[in-house]
Amino acid sequence: MALRGNTETSISRFFYAMDTQNYELLKKLIAPQADMIHIGTDKDEIWKGWSQLDKATKEQFNNLKYYKANIYDLPIHIADSGNVAWYFHLLDAKIKSTGEEHNWKGARFTGILERMEENWKLVQTHVSIPPLSLIENPKAYLYNRLRK
Repeated sequence: MALRGNTETSISRFFYAMDTQNYELLKKLIAPQADMIHIGTDKDEIWKGWSQLDKATKEQFNNLKYYKANIYDLPIHIADSGNVAWYFHLLDAKIKSTGEEHNWKGARFTGILERMEENWKLVQTHVSIPPLSLIENPKAYLYNRLRK
């Protein structure tokens, strides 16, 4: 049970780091490896390796006005070895960046953590937004997506 609690803490700390734009904390939670990967919601948001994600995170934090997330429905599975865990959760978020506000309802977030030197580090994450029928304001969402 302690392993599960530690993984849940790492996941919560990741979103706390995003909410507070705490770059130093975020850095401690993500594996600093060339083979880690983070997949965002846009087609060009595939960051392979810490150096790519590091650069993107700094840029994102510079443009971010706020990021307020609420995660729920969080099943966590731990491999028999005790060194790898994977999870899925739903996410509601209010995000304001470069003048635009986005409201996510029921976004899907998955991740894989690896235990490194007694700490859980994110080695892969993927976030996707549900179909337009589930988005709070589909017209605004489409309008903002088409403007890009």
